[in-house]
Amino acid sequence: MLEFELEIKSSQGRRPGYLQAGDEKIYLVDSLMYVKFNTHDLGQLKLVFGDKTENDTVVDSDGNIVADTEFRILNIRCNQIKLEPWILTDFVYYPDYFEGYLQQFPDSPLTITSPYQFNFPGTIEFNWVPNFWDWYFEEKNKREVISFLEKDPDRVWKFRGSLDPCEDLVEKIKELIQL
Repeated sequence: MLEFELEIKSSQGRRPGYLQAGDEKIYLVDSLMYVKFNTHDLGQLKLVFGDKTENDTVVDSDGNIVADTEFRILNIRCNQIKLEPWILTDFVYYPDYFEGYLQQFPDSPLTITSPYQFNFPGTIEFNWVPNFWDWYFEEKNKREVISFLEKDPDRVWKFRGSLDPCEDLVEKIKELIQL
């Protein structure tokens, strides 16, 4: 099982929206929230942004948006480990546009990769092959510059470590931080 914690910045129009993963549903009622979702599927995390309607967008008399139900993901942790910021660019968003929106804006994409902000209800899918930790390790190595590999070509593999969480070590570190 993987536990994902998302740091979310949200705003509300007339009503708050929610995020749901499986049976877990969390309403985005605060401007800054930390929401946790567990998944037993080590190859995917699927989130649903729901309960937003066109009426949740508040406009002034000139038609300018003054408040809206929307959110952004600022950071992600997996099993209490803060993930690299580039993970926020490795998912796909499938917006469920409001009725008539696509007729008015026919060039709107049906899938959006790496969106900055979520303004429409829809589905957000993170997919990892073969599983999250193997995928993350490979992606991290592709994206980072690793020094001194010429002197020690096995350096990356030597220091990978175990995929098992070190819960006792995490607890000791938390205790030290609180002192």
